[in-house]
Amino acid sequence: MKKQMKIIASILMVLPLTFLISCGGDDQIEEAIEVEVEVVEEGNEVYYQIPSPDEMFGFIKESGLEFNGELLNPIQNVDNYTDPKMQALNFGIYSADLAYTAAFEEFNETTKYFGTIQKLAEPIGIDAAFDKSLIERVQGNLDNADSLVAITNTAYFAVVDYLDQNDQGDKLGIIAAAGWLETVYVVANTTNYAKDKAAVDRLADQKLTLDNLLDYLNKYKSNKDVSEVLGWFNELEAVFATLTENEGSESGISFKKKDNGKMVLGGGSSITISEEQFNAIRDKVNEIRNNIVKTEV
Repeated sequence: MKKQMKIIASILMVLPLTFLISCGGDDQIEEAIEVEVEVVEEGNEVYYQIPSPDEMFGFIKESGLEFNGELLNPIQNVDNYTDPKMQALNFGIYSADLAYTAAFEEFNETTKYFGTIQKLAEPIGIDAAFDKSLIERVQGNLDNADSLVAITNTAYFAVVDYLDQNDQGDKLGIIAAAGWLETVYVVANTTNYAKDKAAVDRLADQKLTLDNLLDYLNKYKSNKDVSEVLGWFNELEAVFATLTENEGSESGISFKKKDNGKMVLGGGSSITISEEQFNAIRDKVNEIRNNIVKTEV
């Protein structure tokens, strides 16, 4: 039986979907929203299809949040990551940064970050996932936004599929965790609590995403590297746990599983977040992210 991608899609999907839905303003949400998400069941486990990289950051551009290149992990840091765990984590960070630059058509940066993740793929043993012609395609499509985003998608799916097919779910979990963290880091540090209500609310919804991420990482907690990463994200979960989920909200968004094996994104609950809680989440995200990208002097 053909293997399926075994990373929970909501790790990376909830953030972009909820922001994209909200970018038109709350006035457009007049009833429960239903978006079907394909799932695959194997035995007693449920896995979700992986979203493409452009879905990760499209909502930022569409909702009016501005690009901030200072948030990117500098490509000059890549040679300083020699520990396998830190290499996998920063592969996830750089992959998210790649998607971020492509979404905002910062094509010179996109080329650099594509080359960086290709370079970092070799020491962590996933360089076989890359078609060497991809970098040439990137360089040849700097003036074609759609083609460039499609190419970054191809690279992303190639890595996910390679890790899945080679039973490296532990490494995939580490990479996905770092990629998700980078998306939250970018959003938290480009969002103004007082002005960007929709973005703040959707950031709060990451409480649900984080729960799914922790479930996935817990499957591989016997791995020393995963166990350490899990500890960091458990600290973040403790901060998210202070948020209050409100049942019965007309404009809230939640995931529900239907009998036909579909996940439905619909109304029915919302998560309340105060400015103090928002700042606490941002601070903890920044702390974990800085521990990942820091280099020794």
